[in-house]
Amino acid sequence: MEKGYEKYGKRYRKIIQLEDFAETKLSEQLYIKFHGDLGSPETIVFTTEDYEKRMNETQNALNIRLRSDLLAKNLLFVGYSFRDINIQQMFAELNEAFFGKLPVSYMIAYKYSEELQILCDEYGIILIDPLKECPAIENHETAFKHFLKRVLEEARIKKLDNEMKEFFTPTSSRPVKVVNKQKIELLEEIVNRNSFSVGIKAFRQICDASNIPSDFEKRIVNAFIQLAKSVNNDKDTESLNAAIFNLKISEPLNKLEILSTLMATANVRSPKCKYGSDNFFIRIQVISQGCYIVAAAKAIEKVYSWGWKPTPSLSSNINDWIEYGANFETLPEQLQQYVLPWVNKMRNDCKTVAEHPIKRQQRLLEYSSFVSSKSLNENEVKLLCEFISE
Repeated sequence: MEKGYEKYGKRYRKIIQLEDFAETKLSEQLYIKFHGDLGSPETIVFTTEDYEKRMNETQNALNIRLRSDLLAKNLLFVGYSFRDINIQQMFAELNEAFFGKLPVSYMIAYKYSEELQILCDEYGIILIDPLKECPAIENHETAFKHFLKRVLEEARIKKLDNEMKEFFTPTSSRPVKVVNKQKIELLEEIVNRNSFSVGIKAFRQICDASNIPSDFEKRIVNAFIQLAKSVNNDKDTESLNAAIFNLKISEPLNKLEILSTLMATANVRSPKCKYGSDNFFIRIQVISQGCYIVAAAKAIEKVYSWGWKPTPSLSSNINDWIEYGANFETLPEQLQQYVLPWVNKMRNDCKTVAEHPIKRQQRLLEYSSFVSSKSLNENEVKLLCEFISE
């Protein structure tokens, strides 16, 4: 168990004896080692004599804690055989004392058996057989693993619903969330296996206002790209746009990747008039609007790489993003040679009555006092050159 905590970066407090409870904090996750720890040999419960000694210790701190949990909580036993005489005795005593009205407990069997079913029935525990829950799987070990993953996914989605309610109607101060490896692996699995609506909920639950370690940023961006590929309509694009509001991405290249990906989703939006116009407003902190001209070209590249055909809605939005981006004429040659071919390709494959966006930008800069001529600073030029080279 400790190896699992270490692998997925989860913090916990190990509880072996009474003194350990005194050091716990309210927000800590407790790992109670009911049968002791090798680091404290005197706490180990292994032999028949050890079990008998534990059962006779009615005031043992761990026994008291388990009794308290049995009285106040719904317990879930995972892959547990229920052959522990100590725990059986506690269930029997508490069931008798409280007339069988303990909170319902559940057990996910590693391998179902009639013997285990009889034990669970005796103590009022609902036994779950993964093979019955996953009828397409014939092997009990595979069914057990598959069912646990499914339970974890559904628990995350349920937690998301609760956290979204708490987010909009907070009843207490919120702790700082941190994205860890376990959460990212879960997010990737949900996004890859489910619909956009399920994936975006999981993304918001895990990423909203969460601190994202730099080593994990790229994986979060990749999950965002996978979500973008599954959008179908205006509502989906708006949901994806809303997801960046509390997304704590710090690496500028990753911010540009998010921006261009979101721009690419304009391709599925519905035209708002017969000429195909649309207005998809996107804003990402720290990325200046001058960078939008290059990000827009990158969005066109993404549309083609995803196997999509450019639409009038995309073309309309590209026009707007280029209009308010940096002056094309001030871009270094490397950026010009990247932007122009992609814009031309889009216009060749998606015929519109609209003026060429770069020509339009230049005309407006020349004749309109309402359009400001933006230019990129040295750091932005360097960043964008690196961005288009990826």
